Amino acid sequence: MHFNRLTGGLVPPPRNYGTAPEGGWNVLLIHAHPLKDSFSSCLARTVCGSLQSAGHRVHMINLYEADRGKPLNASLTVEERERYFKGTPPSPYPKPSPDIAPLVQALRSADALIFVYPTWWMGVPAIVKGFVDRAFLPGISFRLPGVDGAPTNMTGALIPGLPNIKRVGVVTTYGAPRYLVALAGDLGHGLIARALLPLFGRECTIMWHGLYGMDTQDAKGRAAFASRVGAAYAKDFLPPPSEPGPGPAGAGVAPAA
Repeated sequence: MHFNRLTGGLVPPPRNYGTAPEGGWNVLLIHAHPLKDSFSSCLARTVCGSLQSAGHRVHMINLYEADRGKPLNASLTVEERERYFKGTPPSPYPKPSPDIAPLVQALRSADALIFVYPTWWMGVPAIVKGFVDRAFLPGISFRLPGVDGAPTNMTGALIPGLPNIKRVGVVTTYGAPRYLVALAGDLGHGLIARALLPLFGRECTIMWHGLYGMDTQDAKGRAAFASRVGAAYAKDFLPPPSEPGPGPAGAGVAPAA
């Protein structure tokens, strides 16, 4: 389990995440692609449908539609940067801006978090990085030891602020082949599997699916990858509830914040 946290899914994760709550786990699916007919959008729908078929609740948000149908602002404002360190009195921690507040609430309510995005220039799309910059704030994604009633520790390590998240998933595509990604470095993997994962539940592990050589994939290769992803999220991501039943088609998919 600990090796899985360090490597981000290079070894099989443990399968025991406890008993699923009645009605299934609450899954937040963050998608990032501006084109609704893209392969990435197809993958997001596949993941959502597979989770629903397993009996889970899915809150799917496309960051390009997250601000009342428009793209989420991916840049910290001057005020947000100032609040980051000064907090919002009387709290020592910053208050999320109104447009990002619904996504913060979704993070706090989720049992599991999934990112579906295309890898561009060996990293996540700018809008995903902006989501992390603006939503994973002090007091939300982590707390400082000894501050605002938080416990102290001898190392001064950050205290995870999102222990409710028990499982993380990533589905992404790479234009380059695997060996070039390995040589250049996968910045998205580093961000999610190493920087964000320690902010979640202590036993939280990650499931990673990547399609390499996307620029040269044919329809058969894309379909095979989508099929593997769908099967994994239907059976392997989280244990099903004791009384599965996703309801009518489309149920459980919340509109973009």
